[in-house]
Amino acid sequence: MPKGKKKGKFEHRRTEQAYSSDEDAGIDMTIDNCSETSAQSDLKSNHDEAENEIQEKLEEKVLEIIDALSARANAARAAALVALRSALQRRHLAALLSGQRVTLADHVTRALRRGRDAERRAAAAVAPILALQIGEEGTEEYMNEVRPALVATATDKSASLDTRTECCSSLAILCYLLEEDMTEILEILRMYETIFSGSYLKGDGSVKVSGAAVEEGGWHAAALDGWALLLAAADGRRAAALLRDAPPSFARLADLLEACSLEVRMAAGGALAIAHECVSEGGEEVQWGGAGVHDVILARLQELARDSHKYRAKRDRKLQRATFRDILKYFEEGEVPALRVRVGAEAVECGSWVSRAAYGALAAALGAGLQPLAAHCPALRAALALPDAPPLAAPATKLNKLQRHLQNTAACKARTVARNKNRDKRSAALAL
Repeated sequence: MPKGKKKGKFEHRRTEQAYSSDEDAGIDMTIDNCSETSAQSDLKSNHDEAENEIQEKLEEKVLEIIDALSARANAARAAALVALRSALQRRHLAALLSGQRVTLADHVTRALRRGRDAERRAAAAVAPILALQIGEEGTEEYMNEVRPALVATATDKSASLDTRTECCSSLAILCYLLEEDMTEILEILRMYETIFSGSYLKGDGSVKVSGAAVEEGGWHAAALDGWALLLAAADGRRAAALLRDAPPSFARLADLLEACSLEVRMAAGGALAIAHECVSEGGEEVQWGGAGVHDVILARLQELARDSHKYRAKRDRKLQRATFRDILKYFEEGEVPALRVRVGAEAVECGSWVSRAAYGALAAALGAGLQPLAAHCPALRAALALPDAPPLAAPATKLNKLQRHLQNTAACKARTVARNKNRDKRSAALAL
């Protein structure tokens, strides 16, 4: 090239030929002349391919995590259980896990019985979502193996309070969704009552204010919430018989409203509302367990709904007042605050204390996995009072501006991927 002569503005430095971004991408731009229908079809195909690729990568990751559950180090196994729960919250993987049922149940049980604290807590947290992911065929065997381990850990004084609390919550979810044997449920109810009886009033009617009573508040509250949830699994007649013939009675539940722990007080208020609702809707007469118990409960609910003691934290006072105002309104007027929650394309209507408690417990146990699992798990759909089958996909309609923008973004991403692949190949060829 003669001295002083510059290259053309769009000439490629190696080939001395005109440079084109379309050529660099390796994409035939005649697609611009295609019909709108074929363009949408191509976008859908790209979307399906991307979805399949994401699914395959997730399945590979889950299989790697399952292999990591056999690690020698306790910390590695605990981390693998945490990672497994996170992965199971993303998508429904029953087809993949159906062949791993025995292995997974064995890992969870072994972690609960022999692991250290972090591993036991992680195993308890993953147990409910894993039970829903492995499919209906393996549920009974899974429950028979995991349930006894959860019961043993929930009452094990050598385990930390956080671990025992997690076991109580997970056990309640498993039994509420999957346990059909009422005898087993009654055993769990008795176990829960043994735990939260530690927050009953003393024999002289005074409140327990020891350090243990304060520290164990979360554990007692989880057991009380689990007891109330499983009580709702019984019909009205059986629930009335349980409250009449076995502890705790309404009077004992009223004692828990005096507990020093805010968590126990709120759990006791919810348990009272659920117990009253179960008995009333079953057509049974509410047996308060003594003269004046109903009046005592109402008076105590009024105090808690208006509590302004400065020795309590401001946040605790606000939370307590908001909770007990709703409970008091139920006992005085029979009204339950409505709650409507979107779960994917469907809506969960919570018009009773039982449905509110069930949704709260399921959301806490499953986290982000509630939405993908709700479309596939009949037991979960029944617990959320959703129809037996998920709604069909809506027919294709004209795209709005946002949808067109999202499609263009997806197409741009696909072109970028193709361009990067072809750029690597061309650079290798030009270097020769």
